[in-house]
Amino acid sequence: MTLLASFNHPVADAQRAFRRILKAMSEPGVMVSLPLQQGWGALSPAATAVLLTLVDQESSLWIDPAVDNDQLRDNVRFHTGAPITDSTDALFALSHHQAAPTPTRFAAGDNLSPEKSTTLIVEVPSLNGGLTLRLSGPGLREVRAIAPQLPESVIEYLRNRPHPFPQGVDLIFTCGEAMMALPRTTDVEVC
Repeated sequence: MTLLASFNHPVADAQRAFRRILKAMSEPGVMVSLPLQQGWGALSPAATAVLLTLVDQESSLWIDPAVDNDQLRDNVRFHTGAPITDSTDALFALSHHQAAPTPTRFAAGDNLSPEKSTTLIVEVPSLNGGLTLRLSGPGLREVRAIAPQLPESVIEYLRNRPHPFPQGVDLIFTCGEAMMALPRTTDVEVC
């Protein structure tokens, strides 16, 4: 078992990270930095901070085989106590852009219930320089344009969201020490 560091100041850093994640979720498309300089293995510091902040022993986590390894599992179990599952009914899912995650697989069956929907965390190469997305809806006073480098599977999901609000998947994109979110309440136009 190889345990890696978590927050330097667990309580204060987790509170700071929670406030920033909340800002990103309530203001879709806003990029925030999280208070962690190192990730767990190949996982970015931002994705690691999201797990440390949101995942706990009562929230199941699905890990994409593209990022799954013993080191990640050991650290998730030790630092968060989260049950790791193979079921797509998990409250949280962790993936990587190279794995081409399909958000619709988490928005089916029992996950159609709003209180059981999944938050999909996707590691992306950059939060800039991708296809432009125009965001509108709750938390946005005016249309906001963002351009994270997303896998085609996620872009296709955003183009054709099969389930109306309140059903669907909340998306968190991480890269380095930064993240942005697209809650399921956000209207997205792919340009």
